[in-house]
Amino acid sequence: MSLDAASEAPAGSSADEPASEDAGDWGDGARVRRAWSPRGFPAGLVALVAAGVAGTALYIGVTARIDRAPRWSRDLLERAQTHEWRDSAVVAAGLVTAVVGLWLIVLAVTPGRRSLLRLRSPGDGMTVYMTRRTAASFLRHTALASSGVLDARVRMGRRKAVLRVDYHFRDPDELHDELTERLEERAHALTLARVPRVDLRLQPVSGR
Repeated sequence: MSLDAASEAPAGSSADEPASEDAGDWGDGARVRRAWSPRGFPAGLVALVAAGVAGTALYIGVTARIDRAPRWSRDLLERAQTHEWRDSAVVAAGLVTAVVGLWLIVLAVTPGRRSLLRLRSPGDGMTVYMTRRTAASFLRHTALASSGVLDARVRMGRRKAVLRVDYHFRDPDELHDELTERLEERAHALTLARVPRVDLRLQPVSGR
């Protein structure tokens, strides 16, 4: 689990007054905001590239102004003036730039941190998360505690937990009802902000 003490209260509201999101968005089917990644590495990379381009352009401009431009800068300017847009190098550079730009846009509009699931808030100004792996482990051990279950694999999502259970020597309908009840109880006990729906799939195993 992870604990984020950043305040969730909107601007203009008092500290003793819970945010409207906390009051109405918890529970089954609620709209729950995901954890946002700080994106320090992409931001630092963009800042570094922008600083390098700006510094190079400034250097070329100053040296050209005083007629002391180095040979490499003159060659660079000449290539920029003589290359056509259909040139393979220009097309490749444009494609790379477009892909990087699209990647940065996706990073800007998506929260990231897909491995974290938000829990019900323990108090004002506190945000708590549980990793998907931890939630999946709880559900897996709950399934393994039932008699006849040999193995269980869990794929944990934000809205649904898919469990594939291998079993033997049990009536499938009886086992399905038993596991569904136990897993739903466990899913509610995890205190997730959005309780995931349990999708149980039984697979009989013979010869074990």
